[in-house]
Amino acid sequence: MILRQAQDDIKFEFNNCQSELVEDRMSDMSKPFQFKQFQIIQIVNAQKVGTDSVLLGAWTNGNFKRILDIGTGTGILALMMAQKNPEADITAIEPDLASLKEAQLNFQNSVFADRLMAINASLQMFGAMEKYDLIVCNPPYFDGTYLSEDLDRNRARHNFDLRVDELYDYASELLSENGRLNVIIPYTEETEHIERAFDNDLFVQSILHTTREDGSFKRTLISFGMEDVDPIIDQLLVKDRNNKYSERYIEMTKDFYLKDLRS
Repeated sequence: MILRQAQDDIKFEFNNCQSELVEDRMSDMSKPFQFKQFQIIQIVNAQKVGTDSVLLGAWTNGNFKRILDIGTGTGILALMMAQKNPEADITAIEPDLASLKEAQLNFQNSVFADRLMAINASLQMFGAMEKYDLIVCNPPYFDGTYLSEDLDRNRARHNFDLRVDELYDYASELLSENGRLNVIIPYTEETEHIERAFDNDLFVQSILHTTREDGSFKRTLISFGMEDVDPIIDQLLVKDRNNKYSERYIEMTKDFYLKDLRS
């Protein structure tokens, strides 16, 4: 009886701890992620603020006037582009209505609200009267092999809603002659993306590989355009073996992060 009581007490404490951890996590997610010039509410969106989107936004440079964000999610890339391009009008498309509404809220709460438009549409169903001189996309990249129980997270991370070939088929039709299509993908998917882009007369203009401490590649950032050139290829260590951000990453993102990444 004493042993059973002890086991019951331990189980009760464990369940309480689990509940507290879940509540703490939910509380953290309900707090907006504060950047220097905007904030991100991310209660509904399956994909939270992460290094990939921030890195793509920070790496994307140029003087752009018409920008399209494909699969905007929380709206973070669209907001970063609005901050970096003060004269640009940005259209953000998102097929998931709940995610779109959250992005709209983030847009409305920003100082860039009058230059941001969110549309409930997939890339396959979207059309535009004028072409864009910049298209950005942090596309879903899993092939459906490893599915979780979270259907929204599956949709955000797996490519059954937007295949690689569809991304380039449709994006190439929306891109202006001198425009850029910038994406971030796992390094393992690099060859397929480059080949599918080439099928649509899009050529690599520049590449940034993010590396691990051992030198292996983790992510690939690619800027595509319609000019066949020798691409600029670069590398970036995001975090070291102690999980500390590199000085170069800190410098790249300093206009956005409010918190001190060195602490």
